[in-house]
Amino acid sequence: MLTLYQRTDCPFCWKVRLALDEHEIEYQRVDTTLGEKHPDIQRLSPTGSVPVLVDGELAIWESAVILEYIDARYAVGKLINQEPVAGARDRLLHAYSDKIVGGCLREIVFEKRSRPEDEWDHDKLREGETRWRDCQAWLEQALSERPYFGESYSAPDCALAARFGVAEAYGVGVDGDFPGLFKWYRAVTVRPSWERAFPTGFIRTD
Repeated sequence: MLTLYQRTDCPFCWKVRLALDEHEIEYQRVDTTLGEKHPDIQRLSPTGSVPVLVDGELAIWESAVILEYIDARYAVGKLINQEPVAGARDRLLHAYSDKIVGGCLREIVFEKRSRPEDEWDHDKLREGETRWRDCQAWLEQALSERPYFGESYSAPDCALAARFGVAEAYGVGVDGDFPGLFKWYRAVTVRPSWERAFPTGFIRTD
């Protein structure tokens, strides 16, 4: 059986759970907490961070590579389109989620989870919210009235759904000015995999 070392509210881990649960792939979870130096993770990953997926003797410690592996071995082309142009598009959207969307949300999430509300830096929050809105505008155009970012529910949808879930948890859900994104998010959150993969909690500072 596959083993996933993970932190429940980490968007990189969340997207891996979505991919596994969407395709009903059996796995066991080993949960960690923020800042924990789990001995197995330190041994299996040179980064010392989650997620780490273990399949037999193989340990994969980069989330995008994990999804590629799941696609190749277990989901048979359902996560990443096998046609070269469409596959490249899937990978680019996945990278956009990890590199751009993650960066847009970082200030908001870090500020709200590390300080009590009366100590929030509202200049940082406003800057983050502006960047997040810019990300949504780009994604609305990239979605282009399709139901999913891939030709069907696929790797970029898993990655972006996790990011949008984190955004919603920290009070900056889908902006109503982006109807395509709103419809897409509503569609991904009613899939059975969403409920199965949903975090058991989010870090708060009260």
